[in-house]
Amino acid sequence: MTRLVIHRLLQAAAVIAVVATSVFVLLQFAPGDPFATSLDGTDVPPGVRAEWRARYGFDLPPAERFTRWAGALAHGQLGYAASQHRAVAEVLADAVPRTLLLVGVALALGFAAGVFVGLLQARHHGRWPDRLLGAMTLGGVAVPEFLLGLLAMTWLGARWRLFPVAGLASEGDAAAWSAWERLLDHAWHLALPATVLAVSVAARVARHQRAALLGVLQEDYIRTARAKGLGEWAVLWRHALPNAIGPVLALLGLALPSLVGGAVLIEKIFGWPGMGLTLFDALLARDYPLILAATLLATILAVLARALTDVVAEFVAPRRTQGGA
Repeated sequence: MTRLVIHRLLQAAAVIAVVATSVFVLLQFAPGDPFATSLDGTDVPPGVRAEWRARYGFDLPPAERFTRWAGALAHGQLGYAASQHRAVAEVLADAVPRTLLLVGVALALGFAAGVFVGLLQARHHGRWPDRLLGAMTLGGVAVPEFLLGLLAMTWLGARWRLFPVAGLASEGDAAAWSAWERLLDHAWHLALPATVLAVSVAARVARHQRAALLGVLQEDYIRTARAKGLGEWAVLWRHALPNAIGPVLALLGLALPSLVGGAVLIEKIFGWPGMGLTLFDALLARDYPLILAATLLATILAVLARALTDVVAEFVAPRRTQGGA
């Protein structure tokens, strides 16, 4: 187990280094810089432009800029976000917890719903509930998250007014609200974007869970459990699911990068002030320090989550030979 953990951490470090370097190199080919919009006007003296670009190192060759950026990163300095007029670390400190909340709730909802749907399909394998749920999960995989988000915002938010369409909390005198009322208000605003993100997770988990369960149900110990008189649901819950949950747990590590990527558009659609919306605005403003830091942080979270889920799947899921003991 220790060797597995070390191996996963080394892989994660290599991936983070490659992504950080690649993003920095790609940004060098993008036109302009964070001050292009504000300083390139005709009324701005050339000396002012040169002074501001020199202050933040945009007049240096790319190789020297990368060396400075890597050195500052090694000392925990992420730079200055010109588009936000404050340090990058402060911007991410505000945005990251909100994105983690959104993605965490979406993962939990999607995983629980996907496992349950997979169990239902395995229980009714080959019959109409299996075919109906299979068509629904295929639709959940095929429909883009941004399209589902726009539909949900239009119908459930703007037209039927069941959920708020934007923001983290309701406007008003929040100081007069109780803690319970503020919690419910946050949950109400979180429900729609988290559910939209959870749909694709649930669809993928359900399809993998069904396939894993159908494979496990052919094992000898499953036939032994049935011969002992256990009901079909007891066989699924007590014997099949523990041995079929491993591949699905590993899938969560793959789902996190796609969730973080999907959160960029979902946060923009629903006005959720997280890292996705921050990154979207930083791309429009060409705020390179903020783009680099946000991308690097998202990569770190994704690869560490993948490494963690691989270790958890190896540790939690029992061997099939053990399941029949």
